[in-house]
Amino acid sequence: MAEDRPPLTIKSDAKNGLWTLSAPIGTLGQPVLVGGTVYVPVSDDRIAAVDAQEGRIRWCSEALTKPAAERLVCADGAVVVPVLREHGRSGFTALDVSTGKVLWTRRKSRLYRAAAAGSTVVLWNDTREDSAQIAGVDALTGETLWEDEFERIWGLLVRGDRVILDAGGFRALDARTGEELWDEGYGSLLGQDGTGDAAVFHSWSGGAFARLFVRAADTGKELATTRFRERALKHFSRAPALVDGGRVLFSESFGRRVRIFACAGLDRAESLGSHRLGWWRFTSFQDVVCVGDWVYGLTWRHRLHAAEVGGRRWLRRLRMTDANGRAVRRPTEIAAGPEHVFVGEKESVAAVRDGRVLWVAATDVWDNPPIPLGADRVLFRSTNRKPSQDRLHCADAETGRRLS
Repeated sequence: MAEDRPPLTIKSDAKNGLWTLSAPIGTLGQPVLVGGTVYVPVSDDRIAAVDAQEGRIRWCSEALTKPAAERLVCADGAVVVPVLREHGRSGFTALDVSTGKVLWTRRKSRLYRAAAAGSTVVLWNDTREDSAQIAGVDALTGETLWEDEFERIWGLLVRGDRVILDAGGFRALDARTGEELWDEGYGSLLGQDGTGDAAVFHSWSGGAFARLFVRAADTGKELATTRFRERALKHFSRAPALVDGGRVLFSESFGRRVRIFACAGLDRAESLGSHRLGWWRFTSFQDVVCVGDWVYGLTWRHRLHAAEVGGRRWLRRLRMTDANGRAVRRPTEIAAGPEHVFVGEKESVAAVRDGRVLWVAATDVWDNPPIPLGADRVLFRSTNRKPSQDRLHCADAETGRRLS
């Protein structure tokens, strides 16, 4: 263990999956959750790995050169961290997933985005100034396995051992060899957080004949198509977001409206609810999420508004005060979990379920977006002045209970 590594201590309640990581003040950065591990920036140049369930510190890396921990990816056996990152360029350092020891480094290049696909790390760029380059790199050795080039890569997602690209049309590459497996269809790839099925992916085609497609990952062929009436989408120009229950959510940053549709198994989308901010609010959406039967909109005036899907047309403002009088006064961050919505600001974080504030916890930390951890826990940071410490809490999502 390096002598100059900041001291890290942890208290854990393994039975309930609660824990708190403590370090000297100014030490802990914003964590990243990947699988069952929480990766925590330490002192701006190290990364610590913590078991998400047991609250056990697995390792803390040696000092790295300007790591961008928020963009790390985990492939088989390796944690790959962008380093020396700048606009359109990045280097990479790979750490052993079990020990945190450096496996390899890659000099800074125009390949500045990364995705994990089994034992391969896929690096690519999507800048407008250059042709789009892409490469497959062995996760354990850093050896370049293949390279390719396209006019532009508009989107990329991983499905099993396939890399699916939107490069002026959909095509799939073998992640290990770079071999093109199929070339099929057009549109926009949708973020796939709403489905864990590696056999399919979703795409969107907007315009007068807007359609949502479910496609087979092994062929690119259409498996299901849901059509939308043009009039129903007249206020929306962006592709929708997938949400739970086979639904999609339409909203616009700087917009004032939100619509939710049921799509799963339907030839034509069924509207579940249309909601908007009241004209007297003099604001617009910064971000919108849908959890269960409720939709929540965070506005640029730092207010949270909510409505029950299919209920009243207007989103009402939620007063972010819990039963004990603690409050989130100017929310700036929102995160959706399977059952809860978490809202944060510099002074505090809060949990909301079914349009009701469950709890508020003091934090006193800038840039502190809560991170849902499954259906029953949440990660957030706080600062303690006596003693002077940074803390990372894995707390109970329903009650806010955490270890001090």
